[in-house]
Amino acid sequence: MKLTEGIHLVGSGSLGFDLTDNFDCHVYLLDGGDELALVDAGAGLGAEAILDNVRRDGLDPARIRHLILTHAHGDHAGGAATLRSLLSGPTVYISKTRAEALRTADDEAISLSDAKRAGIYPPEYRFQACDVDVELDDGDEIAVGRLTLRALDTPGHADGHTSFLLEHRGQRSLFAGDVVFHGGKVLLQAIHDCRLDALIRSLRRLRSLEVDGLFPGHLAFSLAGGQRHIERANEVLDRLLIPEQVVGAW
Repeated sequence: MKLTEGIHLVGSGSLGFDLTDNFDCHVYLLDGGDELALVDAGAGLGAEAILDNVRRDGLDPARIRHLILTHAHGDHAGGAATLRSLLSGPTVYISKTRAEALRTADDEAISLSDAKRAGIYPPEYRFQACDVDVELDDGDEIAVGRLTLRALDTPGHADGHTSFLLEHRGQRSLFAGDVVFHGGKVLLQAIHDCRLDALIRSLRRLRSLEVDGLFPGHLAFSLAGGQRHIERANEVLDRLLIPEQVVGAW
């Protein structure tokens, strides 16, 4: 589903638009001309459906050269290994902080064990290990054909969380993962690497971006005026309160 020039939505689960498997986050496709990139990978059970959606949009999955992950939670990174095997060895990117957890499928490090105990994932779900080609630092740039993404270190929802800023044809778009959502909502969880102080710093950092498009990992997105959602979260922080949760309970 084409959203705007160069940006397509090709995956989305039950906390979104039911395009692919229920456990999938939003999976975005970037069209850089000669190359394509996926931002996030879903949970892995809907990998074939993701690629079918790429084809439905008239694009060839063989041109996907980059698989860029915002963080290592199962719904965002669990599909990386499967997608990599179905494609022609795209370059896999994740933050330096979470590269080893992805390589080793460390359920404790990525809080998958906690999520299973809470009933968020079924006991039989398995996160597949995936090699990492590029360990990202804050400010690193990723060229996808004519497009360039800049990595922004935005921990809080999870250690190693990275957002990606795209500036193209006078428009700024932020692929926000789970750091901030439509309406200025956030997602705090009772897991070992979810940190309120870090999330506050990340939201403060994003306040100055002046983005047009806001493309989070779940629920609604904004094609224009996306900065207002980031500002809403910051206005709540200004009053010494915590932004509203995107979900009240699973």
